[in-house]
Amino acid sequence: MKNLFRKHYKKIIFFGLIKKFLIIYFLFSNSLLFSSGTYSNTYFTDYEENATIYLANYYSYQSFKNLRISATTSKNLVNSRINSPYTSIADIDAVSGISKTQLNYLRQQSHLIDWNHYTDDFGMSLHQTNFIYALVGSLIGFVFLFFFVQIIISKVL
Repeated sequence: MKNLFRKHYKKIIFFGLIKKFLIIYFLFSNSLLFSSGTYSNTYFTDYEENATIYLANYYSYQSFKNLRISATTSKNLVNSRINSPYTSIADIDAVSGISKTQLNYLRQQSHLIDWNHYTDDFGMSLHQTNFIYALVGSLIGFVFLFFFVQIIISKVL
């Protein structure tokens, strides 16, 4: 029994390390599912980012004015999304006339959205859809990494 253990202890340690690495990778990748960021010194959580992008893509000119955003900036927000919709807060921040204060107004308004009323083609809310996409991407990456490590292990050992 001692000889068997001595013969295979390096493999056992190697597999143990690989398993720990995979678990750490999976936990780390899941922690990235909820992103956040700072734009023009305004901090946005994942929820606020998604909601603000939604507002910027679907609010009317008058709705922006009601948020205390100037008429010129409101017009710029509406006209900038005609060619392509906003996909990030950085796109919104790049619009001419957007200031830190106006980004704050949009961020504060984002908490008033009831996501249950806004659904995609599958009947899921936008926040749920984003989470599912991120989770699936993370799982696919995990499976790819797992099989990649299995190939390396089979070649090494």
